[in-house]
Amino acid sequence: MKQEDLINIAKNACKNSYSPSTGYMVGAALLSKSGTVYIGVNVEDEKIPNLSICAERNAIQNAISHGDREFIAIAVVGKKKNATDFDKTLTPCGICLQYIIDMCKDIDIICYIDGKETVNKVDNFINTPFDLSEK
Repeated sequence: MKQEDLINIAKNACKNSYSPSTGYMVGAALLSKSGTVYIGVNVEDEKIPNLSICAERNAIQNAISHGDREFIAIAVVGKKKNATDFDKTLTPCGICLQYIIDMCKDIDIICYIDGKETVNKVDNFINTPFDLSEK
């Protein structure tokens, strides 16, 4: 599967975001080694914001719920609810980066940085990640 295909799946998933608090819609598409793509969207809890979940973690949990545990790449996109174009810069938040370290450290993270589709590993986003497996 091409990176562009994964980005397009994430863009399509973004339509299902539930973001009444921020109006910011995020979609993620996670490619497993089995070839299956799992989607996730951000789901905001208006009353207790800490119960909200990001699209990346939602996609990873969706895959694990279906029995997949090995992943190749995740694509992440986002935009304001009424915008026609997706943001030119969007990276996973710190919580999602830590979750990726814990669940699937070596996957490619595909996102837009400075208007360009980029592919990075989690280490490119976090200088010194917390990783119990290295202790």
